[in-house]
Amino acid sequence: MYGSQTKVLTHFDYLKLLLLLLVVPLIVGTGVGVYCWQKRSLTARMNNLIEVLEMDIRNDIRQGFVDMQTEDSDLIENVGAIPFLDYKHFAAKIFFPEGGSLMTACLKDISQDPRKMEKQDDGCGRLAQLLREPLFLTSMVHTLEEQKSFTIQHKCTVASVLTVALHRDLGYLTEVMEQLLRAAMEQPSNGQHKMVLRRTQSIVEKVLTNWMSICLYGFLRESAGQHLYFLVSALTQQIAKGPVDSVTEKALYTLSEDWLLWQAQDFTAVKLQAVFMVGGDGQLSEPLEVEALSCDTVDQVKLKILAVFKAKFGFAYNIPLRDIRLELEQGPGVFVALEEVDRSSEVIGEVTMLNTLRHYKVPAKVTVKVLSTGCHPPLVSQSSVKDDQNFSVKYFHLIDPDVCEDQGMNPERKKLKLKEVHLTKLLSTKASTSLTISLCYAPLLIAYNFR
Repeated sequence: MYGSQTKVLTHFDYLKLLLLLLVVPLIVGTGVGVYCWQKRSLTARMNNLIEVLEMDIRNDIRQGFVDMQTEDSDLIENVGAIPFLDYKHFAAKIFFPEGGSLMTACLKDISQDPRKMEKQDDGCGRLAQLLREPLFLTSMVHTLEEQKSFTIQHKCTVASVLTVALHRDLGYLTEVMEQLLRAAMEQPSNGQHKMVLRRTQSIVEKVLTNWMSICLYGFLRESAGQHLYFLVSALTQQIAKGPVDSVTEKALYTLSEDWLLWQAQDFTAVKLQAVFMVGGDGQLSEPLEVEALSCDTVDQVKLKILAVFKAKFGFAYNIPLRDIRLELEQGPGVFVALEEVDRSSEVIGEVTMLNTLRHYKVPAKVTVKVLSTGCHPPLVSQSSVKDDQNFSVKYFHLIDPDVCEDQGMNPERKKLKLKEVHLTKLLSTKASTSLTISLCYAPLLIAYNFR
């Protein structure tokens, strides 16, 4: 009833009302049922995924402890001959690590007998006399360091030249170095004295480095050098057992948690038969068995081949890494070049993945030929990708770039990785190298006790 008007409902209106009362509950019930079914299905799927994830994590942790218990601790059985350097070459490499003409002059000056030195001209003689004056020498160093255009490389060069000029009189060099160190610590910019010698950013810091190297040469040669070499070799062998990211240099086997490669994917060991070209008539050497990993890049395989070569023959391969080319045997007399990046490389967004042995599907016991690009130039000239200034931005290896990717193309790469799972690798590395570290510190402690 609306006001004074009255509307009479017909049978058709009653029928529509009845249908409405029946359909609405049916639709609501159906929606609730579908929602509950989807919720139960999603819950069951999530529980299944969580169970699989927990099982994978348990297996990874269990395998980590198994590897740690069964790890072979004998790491230094094949390190080859210890490459001891004589004094002049040792000093030259410390003073001028970049080499060049200064290093050649340094070798000539250090190895020359003072009694047979060529007569200096008048200018050089007066300069030598001035260098013997502490006031002049310290004033010259302070004046050079005040020049804004005087770079760190220039400072290191000057420090090394001064060390070469005065290395025959270590007492005078020590006296001047003490004065320069005292002046450096008294500068207002060096409020924290412990930060003075953190990096070689001044002439006196480089002089101190050179001075310590000269004083420690005999001790390194006679006592600690062999153990230090064994320690470096043991760490190198332990790191090479697992994957190493070629871009970030992070490794699965490391001593530092900050450098732990916890994003590493599954890998397998691949034994290769490396042969070298002998002479210019195409003859091949006897094969060397090299153990690589399926996730190794081409350059990493080169390094492992050269390491095995040095360990077996006692001397290093005399061809630089960038001039070495690898060819994979795919059939009798058929070889295919292996490159860090080629047309078959995987590209994600604008980032290119470095080629690995898994990418080339390299089987075990396959023959790899080692060639020199000087004698056997490649068909396609390619400079090293690491020469690119944006190498770490344009390329990736084992750590996926932060870009969107279709997960259906590489589902194994999207497997969840937890950093804590691989912490057993740190314990394994420390356990494997503990004996070598103890042997390395033994001569240091003995020398300290006999002071």
